[in-house]
Amino acid sequence: MSQGKVTELISHLMTALSNCSLYSEQHPLVGEFSGNALRVAEELYSDDTLTLTLLGDSLVFNNSPVTDKGTHISSLKRRLKRKGIEKIVLKKGLGIEEFKKFIAGVASTEKVVSSPHLSVGMVEVRFNSAGTDVSALINENIAKVKGLCQGIAKFRRLDIVSLEDAVTGFITTLKKETNVLRVVSPMKSYSEYTYVHATNVSVLAIFQAEALGMKGENLHDVGLAGLLHDVGKLFVSKEVLEKVTKLDLEEWNAIKTHPVFGARYLATLSDVPKLALIAAFEHHMKFDGSGYPETKRRRNHQHIISQIVAIADFFDALRTERPYRRALESPKVVQLMKEATARDFNPLLVDNFVGALRRIKAI
Repeated sequence: MSQGKVTELISHLMTALSNCSLYSEQHPLVGEFSGNALRVAEELYSDDTLTLTLLGDSLVFNNSPVTDKGTHISSLKRRLKRKGIEKIVLKKGLGIEEFKKFIAGVASTEKVVSSPHLSVGMVEVRFNSAGTDVSALINENIAKVKGLCQGIAKFRRLDIVSLEDAVTGFITTLKKETNVLRVVSPMKSYSEYTYVHATNVSVLAIFQAEALGMKGENLHDVGLAGLLHDVGKLFVSKEVLEKVTKLDLEEWNAIKTHPVFGARYLATLSDVPKLALIAAFEHHMKFDGSGYPETKRRRNHQHIISQIVAIADFFDALRTERPYRRALESPKVVQLMKEATARDFNPLLVDNFVGALRRIKAI
């Protein structure tokens, strides 16, 4: 086996996938890189087939481990885990249109199906036949998020694949239960707030993004950005985070460092989407340029993903009871959000969020 040729095949495959996620299956770049991948595959067939298998964190081509490293290889492994695909088998005779259908399937949130010349081994997400216990699913993911976040340290890698699995679970749950307010979880204790809030912001961000028409890889990145938006708080004193009385100036300044700490930490991790880093840094900036952290480019608006996360952050925070105030009902939170429109929030995104809540009769 030529490691170089296998790496080249994966590079073309992932470039086609990225362009399909950004544009569509019909975009010329998807066809170009799909064709490139098939030409390399022709050189790699053994007995008219070739197989890519995911074994844990290892990728195997036919029966040999893929030892090369690189962004495309790690991205492929994340994609396969996210989709629950353990094996891909390409067969001689695979044409570009059939291959592009596979690319589109992987780029979407739908199940990937086998075709005559390309088969996939799947680990499907199954719901209980007696009905989905949405609360149990969300609580399971909160426990996963909590366990992962408690293991974070300045010099320790984040288990991004497990967090992406949680995001996949959120997306799947929202397909089963369309009322997002039944999916977001109430806080059970003040010490759990960071993890429950991170989960809820992720779910609410996904809900907004889907209402805007986002799908596939972009939708997952939005969910991950929501999940990691407050990661910097894990570097702030627990005593400050869980204080039940009013913060003094020094403590408030400590809280205000968390966007910078979060962005710095995520910037050290090569497999974290850049959108997550941006949202971690910008989610407390305001639509009008105020907020924190202060930057020299005050007139620049937040990235749209940061704006989506900011709305989710605000909505969940005010619906959650805290030691210093009572929880507010959803209609009251929406009213306050509308009053802050154009100052704190993008008016178009507020309209999108409120409209989506009304369509599902959540408010």
